[in-house]
Amino acid sequence: MIKLTKEKICAVLKGIAEKLPVFLFCVLFINGYNTWFGKENSIVGVILLMGLLMFLKADFGMDAKYSALLVPVLLVLMGLCAKLSTWSPLVGLAVDAIFLGAALLFTRRDATHSAYLPFFMGYLMFRGYDVTGDLFVKRMVSLTVIGCVIGLLHWLGSRKSCGHDAPTVLLAPFSLDNQWERWALSLLVTLLVTMLCGDLLSIPKSMWVNLTVLSLMTPIEDDLMRRRRMRIPATILGCVLFMALFGWLIPPDYQTAVVLLAGFLSMFITSYFIKTVYNSFSALVTATLMLPVKAAVLTRIGNNLIGAAVTLVSLFLFNRVFDRLDHRRQRVA
Repeated sequence: MIKLTKEKICAVLKGIAEKLPVFLFCVLFINGYNTWFGKENSIVGVILLMGLLMFLKADFGMDAKYSALLVPVLLVLMGLCAKLSTWSPLVGLAVDAIFLGAALLFTRRDATHSAYLPFFMGYLMFRGYDVTGDLFVKRMVSLTVIGCVIGLLHWLGSRKSCGHDAPTVLLAPFSLDNQWERWALSLLVTLLVTMLCGDLLSIPKSMWVNLTVLSLMTPIEDDLMRRRRMRIPATILGCVLFMALFGWLIPPDYQTAVVLLAGFLSMFITSYFIKTVYNSFSALVTATLMLPVKAAVLTRIGNNLIGAAVTLVSLFLFNRVFDRLDHRRQRVA
């Protein structure tokens, strides 16, 4: 028993030692980014950090020199298109469709089915946290400069493991017989509709509705079913945890330390339920910079409920459409 306990303690300490350098790098990166480009742009730093960690050894199904060029191009377009989409709902619909479609096209040959996330999450968050003037200039400069660095590091880390195909492989024929095309069409249409409705109806923090749809509509069907059941309970638990810690238990002087500790502990999370609890908690920390605590909590829960309902309706309708296509094809055969 003592030996087993020692082994567990050693395993935990080893895990902490392995994660700690990455966590310290993340803290230094975000703090440095906020210093150079402003705290109002901190969400951009988070997305760039996410892209850096995910794209370091990513394989986009083409020669790494091409994907190394496309990564910074898409990051810059992400900032520009998110800004253009705020001009009017109809302009936003067209711009949203162009950028999100381009991001899906670029990542269609990604074997992990996750490389689209930094582009989609960044785009939705940039729309939700819009900036103007000097802050927008800093946002675009950071996307350009750091995006080029990410592209270079991607090339250095992936040039030997990727293939040698040209970007034209991304234009290979599409077919609704394939699961990826069906998922991509479902996600794209659903997001475009929810984003347009959020703009037309001026839903407060509609970004959370869109992020809920993005989180629930995963490319893997089994994961999707599990996430549907867990999303709302985990969100409510995250809100309760936030109110308990920041409303009653933790004095204001120690709240920053709690946020950093929660960020470090989140690196060990593998459960979707616990990760959603943490995401809800951290999102409320950010939201309370602009909204009262009660309003932030109610808005978060309400928008998650809307996003979950929209996802269920969308999946039902698209599954009906795809089932009819399959039946028609079977009758023809």
